[in-house]
Amino acid sequence: MWQKLIAFLERIQHAWLSVDNVSLRVLLELAMVLVVSYASFLICQLCYLAIRRRILKRKPEGLPKLIFSSHAIDRALQVMPLIVAGLLATRAISTLWLSATILMLTHIYFIFICANVFAAAMGLIYRISNWRRGVTASPQKGIFQVLALLGYLFAAVGIVATLSGRDPTYVLSGMTALSAVLMLVFKDSILGLTAGITLASNGMVRIRDWIEVPGTGADGEVIDIALTTVRVQNWDNTITTVPAYDLIAKPFKNWRGMSESGGRRIKRAILIDLDSIHFADDEEIERWKKIDLLRDYLASKIREIHSYNAAHPSSATSVVNARKLTNIGTFRAYCLAYLRANPDIHQGLTLIVRQLDPSDRGLPLEIYCFSSDTAWANYESIQSDLFDHLLAIMPEFGLISFQVTSATALRQGLHVLPERPKAKA
Repeated sequence: MWQKLIAFLERIQHAWLSVDNVSLRVLLELAMVLVVSYASFLICQLCYLAIRRRILKRKPEGLPKLIFSSHAIDRALQVMPLIVAGLLATRAISTLWLSATILMLTHIYFIFICANVFAAAMGLIYRISNWRRGVTASPQKGIFQVLALLGYLFAAVGIVATLSGRDPTYVLSGMTALSAVLMLVFKDSILGLTAGITLASNGMVRIRDWIEVPGTGADGEVIDIALTTVRVQNWDNTITTVPAYDLIAKPFKNWRGMSESGGRRIKRAILIDLDSIHFADDEEIERWKKIDLLRDYLASKIREIHSYNAAHPSSATSVVNARKLTNIGTFRAYCLAYLRANPDIHQGLTLIVRQLDPSDRGLPLEIYCFSSDTAWANYESIQSDLFDHLLAIMPEFGLISFQVTSATALRQGLHVLPERPKAKA
């Protein structure tokens, strides 16, 4: 069959020679090449579409859909008209310069198609690797884009070598002389390229990481890591595109460690009025003994205080020489016990209740702990419930939270805050 096709094309070539008008013969030959090549492409395309439709009908999801959506096969089918055009150019074209031109163009276009198919194959491998891991995107996207870019670079070298009639190695050696100029012109692209590779290889940023990039307005979840850019979906659902080089050259915050640890930090202080701090009397101590969370603490503390006072007789003559419980110390112990008994607080991470430096706004009592749920809404609920309880329980210890007197209160002459009633036991 192949020999018959060759013989048929040679008969066509001899038929062209019978046309005396050279210009007409060239136009007819060129039209034949274009029509036959395009017809071969349409036939292949129709066959491919029929096969794809049948396969997707049987299995609409999964690996076949990924393969067909990558367009790698669509691009590879473009080789068929090149084969036909090359065959016609060598066997059916009588004009030598036209035959040589068609062969050179088919060679150039073949190199370009190979680069296109290679880029589509890289995208297909990237999608398949993510599909098997059950994700839609991953930091390796930049690496596959680099490989696709290298494919286009080699294709460009091959095209230049074809047009110039030189060896590709000669073209590559000539490009080294232009490297300094290329680096100057494409400085930003090169920096973004190297930054993208660094981010992907070192795992500095991953898909679904929560990052904050100062000065860019990016504060949200990473949804895509490309070769030169990183796309962040902010918490208000806006999209910010950050150059990859900014994540290398400038500091940014990645909250991945918080998510992986399973705890989200709560760090907030309660301002306590200094005038409400005092030594505890017997009535207050008896009332505090009824609090389950303080029972063990008070028993241990009272024994320690009695032992000290018994060993120092001067403690009976002056309160300065004696040790006594304070309401602020007992409240601090209650806060710590409450945090340790709270199931919403992560017990495996740092848990501290401490006093900060007093100021004109009172004594800050800082709560430093981690919630066991890192989701934003749940975290805010846990934090609010915690401080709701601590602020409400303060009067039980005779403490008053500090707040600046409003202008309205000053105008009404309320310079002194009224004493808050103690909660009943």
